[in-house]
Amino acid sequence: MAENNLPKKRNRNRLKEFYGIKKEDTADKTTDINSDQFHSDVYMKDLLGKKHLHELLGHQTTLLKEIRTLDSEMQTLVYENYNKFISATDTIRRMKDDFKHMEEQMEAVMGNMDSISNFSNDISVNLSDSRQKITKLSSVHNLLTKLQTLFELPTLLRKAIQMGAYPQAVKYYSQAAAILSQYEHVNSFDGIRDDCENTVKLLIQALKDTLSNPEITAAQVVETTDMLVELKVPATDVIQLYLETAHVTLQADIDAVGSPAEDQDILEFLDTTGYAFLGSVSLSISTYKTAFCENPNVTVPDTELEETLSEFAYQHFSAYFEHMQARFTKETQGPDNALLVRGLDRFYRRLQPVHTLLPSASLDRIASEIVTNTIRCRIQHFSDTLHNHYSETVSDVKQSLLVSQPPQFEGQNTLADIMTTMKASLVGKLKLVLVNVKEFISADITFANKPYFRGPFCVHDIKQGLVLKYVEHILKHISTLGDNQPPSLLLVTARLCLEFETNTISYLSTLTEEMFPPDQSAVPEQLTPTVSELTALAHDTVQQVLTRYVNVKGLSISQMIHTSVKTRDWLGAVEPRNVRAAMKRVVEEITDLDTQIGSLFEEGAVRGPNSDSSRRAHSHNGSRIASSKYKYTPSDTESSLLNKLFNDQVEIFGNIQFTKLSILTGIIKIGLKAFLESVRLRTFGKYGLQQVQVDVYYLREYLWRFVEEERLLNFLLEEVISSAVDRCIDPVTMEPSVIMLLCEPS
Repeated sequence: MAENNLPKKRNRNRLKEFYGIKKEDTADKTTDINSDQFHSDVYMKDLLGKKHLHELLGHQTTLLKEIRTLDSEMQTLVYENYNKFISATDTIRRMKDDFKHMEEQMEAVMGNMDSISNFSNDISVNLSDSRQKITKLSSVHNLLTKLQTLFELPTLLRKAIQMGAYPQAVKYYSQAAAILSQYEHVNSFDGIRDDCENTVKLLIQALKDTLSNPEITAAQVVETTDMLVELKVPATDVIQLYLETAHVTLQADIDAVGSPAEDQDILEFLDTTGYAFLGSVSLSISTYKTAFCENPNVTVPDTELEETLSEFAYQHFSAYFEHMQARFTKETQGPDNALLVRGLDRFYRRLQPVHTLLPSASLDRIASEIVTNTIRCRIQHFSDTLHNHYSETVSDVKQSLLVSQPPQFEGQNTLADIMTTMKASLVGKLKLVLVNVKEFISADITFANKPYFRGPFCVHDIKQGLVLKYVEHILKHISTLGDNQPPSLLLVTARLCLEFETNTISYLSTLTEEMFPPDQSAVPEQLTPTVSELTALAHDTVQQVLTRYVNVKGLSISQMIHTSVKTRDWLGAVEPRNVRAAMKRVVEEITDLDTQIGSLFEEGAVRGPNSDSSRRAHSHNGSRIASSKYKYTPSDTESSLLNKLFNDQVEIFGNIQFTKLSILTGIIKIGLKAFLESVRLRTFGKYGLQQVQVDVYYLREYLWRFVEEERLLNFLLEEVISSAVDRCIDPVTMEPSVIMLLCEPS
């Protein structure tokens, strides 16, 4: 028995595992009244062994209550499901009756099916011959119908072409083409085939005419292309025909771009003529892509289609870009910079959708080159404008210095005022140009985010190509000012160059970097000129111009002194009564120069004593030569040679420092050197020598305050006296007291 129960237990456990019933505890459940292993005798023994009498009575009462409750629930369950039990019993009874009827009906159906099968076999046997004939006749009828269609095909094609129903005509021919091809060896079909081919040629020509219409829509292009391809027209021929049609429209637009109306500004030109071409070319490209690139009926490779389209677009855009470059170049010479900037932005912005349609044509790159070239032309125009403004400013300064003052210099009495106004005009014009150029990199400009406008544009085109080149032009032009220019102009421009060297160049460089901050990652190698190079050039220019100014003014005073010495009879001169007028004019000229130069340049440092006490001491020592009659002695000759030796070491045409005293010293040295050379060429009498003494004393009395080293002045003047004594036939000098009396102001 135990062996027979093992499979049952095993099966029961598998069922519990399948339904997810947890395994019960293996403890003894014979005393569990709710367990299927419950045993009443064991249960009673367990109760009697564990409970007292009163507990057994209480437990009995509890069990009676539970039994009554379970009986009540059982009765309720039976009452509630009684109707369902009755209904289920009735249903089972009816199903038994129905199945009996269904068996009878199925037997009847099976008998009928056997009868039908027998009748069908009989009919098939009796009509087998007729059926073969009917099938043959049916195939003949279909063939005749097709032949009838073939005979009527040329007429149907012509009617469809006349009505413009090209899709229907293509459908007719496509359906009959296979039959014509199948029976092409039959001579009877030659006439039909020839008529159809001639008619299809007319159909193809009509479709080509439709495709050649410039006003054809994109949907019509696609439909016409499909029909031509279905008619076995090579896709390359269809593409070529479409491109020729598009070329007619685009060429007309390009011609209009090349010959715009004279009264159109750049924005009107772009909105009308320029926009018409972009609209036409965009439509042509999108239609081409829809009709050919995205059409499964076109079997041309995609690479070939893209290459053909790119060549077509490049051909027309080349002419378009050429006209646009010419128009923008013309606009660069106009006065309205904002209009040009808006025009370039509109041109570049409207070209972006076309570039998106056809990125392989590199339209964005070419458009960027046009914008860049135009801006560079505009910058060159601004550069020319600045150069012209500088020339006009120099001309106005000349006019102010020579004749009458132009409006911008009116009311300015000093050279410093003129120089300040000149500098303000030049710098102000440059600032105005920079403000105009900054419009090219405004935040709302489409092309301003290109790397060129954050690198080379800011550094090469603006800072170096415009600003520093402009300063370089000014400095180089000033350095070429010749001796024929007004001396005061040389003085003003020298001070202007000194201002440039001191602060203006660095200020303009800083201002440019603030207005046009470069992206250092996009800046290529630095070009010339640099700020340091311009500063050095400005310094050299100041040196050149001041040297030229000193030479011009020194020559003017030299000519004045030389003329006064050359035209006077020194042998027959009378006793001197006053200082000669020429010497007074020299002092007056030097005094005027002191005022002019002092308004522009600093005083400068004095080398050696230039005080009144030292002047009186030098004057006393200098006049000692006239304290007694001059006699020729060897010692006098040696003293003269020593003076000449020292004088030869004095550099007359040396470098000029950028101070008032250095400039005046250079002029005075040239004048006194001319005085000395003029004296050496003349022969003097007694009174002629004394007149030279008076003139030299007068010059010493007034010129000492204008030189940076009084020792040089004294040596040159003493050399003049020494030369006059050497060239005098009766070297009797005048008493110093008399000389001082004659030189005192009246």
